[in-house]
Amino acid sequence: MENEPDIVKELKKAERLGQLKSLSQTVIEKQKSNINEDDGTVLFKNNSNKINKNIQKSSIENKDSLIESEELYRTIFENSAEDLFLKPVETLYPPKEWKKIRKENVRQKGMQHHLETKILKKGNKPIDIEISISVLKNNQGSIIGSIGVFKDITEKKRIENELVESENRFRDIFDSTSDFLLYIEKGIILDINKTAEKIGGMKKEAIIGKTLTDLNKLFSKEDMKNHLEAVKNASRGTKVRDYESDLISKDGTRFNFLFSVDCIKSVKGIKGILIRGRDITQRHQAWEELVKLEEKYRVLAETSADGVVIIDSLGRLTYVNPSFEKLCARRKSQVLATLFREYLSDESVYFFEQVFIDVRKKDEKIENVELELVHSKGHIIPIEVNIAPFKKENEFTGLVCTIRDITERRNIEDELKKSERLKTEFMNIAAHELKSPVTPIKGYLDLIISDKEVSDRVKDWAKVSLRNSERLLKLVNDILDVSRLDTDTMRFEMERLETLEVLNEVVEDMKAPIEKKGLKFLTKIPNNLPNIMGDRHRLSQVLKNLLGNALKFTDNGYIGIEAQKKENHLLIIISDTGIGISKDEVKKVFNKFYQAYTGDDRKNEGTGLGLFICKEILHKHDGDIWVESELGKGSQFIIKLPYLHKMVVNLGENN
Repeated sequence: MENEPDIVKELKKAERLGQLKSLSQTVIEKQKSNINEDDGTVLFKNNSNKINKNIQKSSIENKDSLIESEELYRTIFENSAEDLFLKPVETLYPPKEWKKIRKENVRQKGMQHHLETKILKKGNKPIDIEISISVLKNNQGSIIGSIGVFKDITEKKRIENELVESENRFRDIFDSTSDFLLYIEKGIILDINKTAEKIGGMKKEAIIGKTLTDLNKLFSKEDMKNHLEAVKNASRGTKVRDYESDLISKDGTRFNFLFSVDCIKSVKGIKGILIRGRDITQRHQAWEELVKLEEKYRVLAETSADGVVIIDSLGRLTYVNPSFEKLCARRKSQVLATLFREYLSDESVYFFEQVFIDVRKKDEKIENVELELVHSKGHIIPIEVNIAPFKKENEFTGLVCTIRDITERRNIEDELKKSERLKTEFMNIAAHELKSPVTPIKGYLDLIISDKEVSDRVKDWAKVSLRNSERLLKLVNDILDVSRLDTDTMRFEMERLETLEVLNEVVEDMKAPIEKKGLKFLTKIPNNLPNIMGDRHRLSQVLKNLLGNALKFTDNGYIGIEAQKKENHLLIIISDTGIGISKDEVKKVFNKFYQAYTGDDRKNEGTGLGLFICKEILHKHDGDIWVESELGKGSQFIIKLPYLHKMVVNLGENN
């Protein structure tokens, strides 16, 4: 029959080749097994490799029954022929799929029909198949059933789903990117992303199918010309460099964009063109601000009285301002691209290179670096340099230096040093000259006081004179000590001292005058104090000076001395219940010539040198001193000194 389904033709061809039992024979076998022809239960065996290759899996479907071929769905259904023989066809499909197949109504259409559906494997696991259903008729033209050819398309469906998911992902990326994207094929716009819709105030539906020239509201004529030229070059496979263009939004706002044009290639060649635009409006604005800022700083640098230079990572000058040109008496053209160290003295070159390395390594500014600049005529100019790292895009590119001529300051400093030296020399000479007559005066006064033949009235006069001569002698000694400390000529006889012995000597010497004034003398000195390294005379001088000050400013209560051993140092505390010191004066009491009270009615005498001398002597012993005080509640002067640690010697045993 001419209108027989293709599958029937193939089966008949296989029958003629002896690869299949005759259809009539299968009908006889069917009748022998009491299966009615109207049920469509025809059984045939498929031994044809060709048919197996073309059809893969075959079955006969009729109403509610299925009769299998020899290779009964073992691959698809994971069942044997016996398990599926005469089973209702409906059980092979998920319910929704069976309804879909029934709706096709192939028997009524009387034709071959293809559709994709699902069948159930063993365990009711659905798989995707492609089924070709053909109506099967007998010689009289009556429908005796239908033939279904199944093809497993699970892998095909998986690939299709992955392609769909991949396309969706790319669509999400396409739409979510902040870049302006426009896709063109053969001059026609086929796609735009949401950013392009938003910026241009366009709807995708209104743009698809139009040409690039239809977007004349977005671009000026000149910019449109650039776009068309770029698309033309990309279509020819010519590389298109990024180019800038303005884009005008629907509300008239002008944006700066950086555009690029890429060609989308396929096996057959260039398929389409993708125009990508990146909004650089803020970058343009930032650049304009930077240019303005740079111009402002350039003006500041050009008009600055200090020299300003920029040095690259190799030490070469890349910028100099007029003040630097004037400072070194060289023109800009002479110094640019030359090494900065060439204009420094030999003594300054090494120091500058060390500073250069430190600034680069630590990424920190270094201030007040004193160097020497060589003038074009050869003389030396002392300069002070502030150096800071210069960066571009967080990468070190060199140094920015401000340079100040400190010649005048150096001259003033030299004059001050000279003046200080002369003052010190004068004080030293004056002190010696004063000390020379005071010493014999003091000696004669002592003789007068001790002479039995001298009247008491004269002795009293002598005692007053002796007391004032001792004051004068102390002042002279203080001036001499300050002079020696300033010139670093004070001699220290450092030796290992027993701390307890030194403290006990001071306590013994100061006990009488303290108790004579009606004050309690409190001592708290442990017996196991460690030894110290120091000058006995100078340390005693410090302690007696502090106790003398406490005695001078304390009228009631007590004066105390206490020693404490800490982890790696010794503390000696001189305390009193005297007038105290205000918070403003606490930080000043160790300054040279400073006195807390200088009014005409002050009761206590002094030059303001004692505490300064104490502090300097303690510094020479690697120690320190500070005060804790409150006005009206007394004071505590605390001395901190390092002590000597005991050495443990392990002699071991002789073998």
